[in-house]
Amino acid sequence: MNFYIKKIVPLIFCNFILYANDFTSKYLEKKLQATDETKSLVPLAIIGGGSAGLAAGIYGGRANMHTVVFMGTHPGGQLVETSIVENIPGVSRKTGEEIMDLTKQQAKEFGALLLDETIKKIEIETSDDDDKQIFVLTNDADEKIYALAIVIATGSSPRKLNVPGEDEYFGNGVSTCALCDCVLYKGQDVVIVGGGDDAVEKAMQVAPYAKNVTILVRSDRMRAAPKMCDKLSDYENVKIVYNKKVTEIVGDGDCVTGIRIIDILTLEEDFMPVAGVFLAVGHNPNTGLYKDLIDISDDGYIILQSRSQQTCTPGIYAAGDVADGQYRQAGTANGDGIKAALDAVKYLRSKGFTEKVAREMRPRYYKGMVR
Repeated sequence: MNFYIKKIVPLIFCNFILYANDFTSKYLEKKLQATDETKSLVPLAIIGGGSAGLAAGIYGGRANMHTVVFMGTHPGGQLVETSIVENIPGVSRKTGEEIMDLTKQQAKEFGALLLDETIKKIEIETSDDDDKQIFVLTNDADEKIYALAIVIATGSSPRKLNVPGEDEYFGNGVSTCALCDCVLYKGQDVVIVGGGDDAVEKAMQVAPYAKNVTILVRSDRMRAAPKMCDKLSDYENVKIVYNKKVTEIVGDGDCVTGIRIIDILTLEEDFMPVAGVFLAVGHNPNTGLYKDLIDISDDGYIILQSRSQQTCTPGIYAAGDVADGQYRQAGTANGDGIKAALDAVKYLRSKGFTEKVAREMRPRYYKGMVR
């Protein structure tokens, strides 16, 4: 009996693993040969190049998986729009752009491939026995890319006020990026619409340039953390006005000249002459691409399974603001990205994607868009 346990069982198990590897390899080879693509395989595809996506890229690379980070049109994510960051453990007062540059470099050093490509469509194809599945990604050049596991890290997008004049003057007086546009308002009056940490951050970014900065808050108090609000005392040209709502953004046809506001309590209307309007009214998760693949909450966030980054679809994981409507911090996004990559690597190995299969599939790996 002991001989059977010590000798025969390991042999059977070993043969099963080899069979699983061969089956996986043959399945992939057959699948890819059925297409016109010769170099189109990505074992671990990460969609999004912000804090969560790049953290996942680091761990995917460290696991010796061919990992591709599709960074899209906004490499670095929202953190690149932040000035000084001082609340990430181990990072002392660096700009958001500096932090993301360092993170990109670290991901590259571990072998992750960072591409400025956008994924615009995702489909699932399954083998006849429903045991093997592959994700078909379509990029912005209409190329087909075949992924075995996916980490979604597409973050969120700034919300708008949805008032007259907002779209007309967006980019010409209306902005969501104070760090990008603050220099345009030297010696002029501007408003920040919002009451959270983002509003305080934007006010501090604009204050060194603008003549006066007014933070307009719809309620009777700020939602920003007390420590953030305390920082505003260093800026004499920043003031907070409560219970005000913007009803229209006014301009001269070329740029913003002012805003119309209403007092929430008295319903009194007023006009405020300003040259710039910075929006800080929250964000919407970028989940539209995945609505037919995974479960999404009523407020647009990806629903995760228990205490993991796993979605309801095996092989698809999510990390960062796209699945987190509560914390929304760079540090938590980093942690989510790390967990998502670890989950994805474990999934790939459980499906038989071992080093042997990786070596066989290496000539098929996707290395970037054909332009």
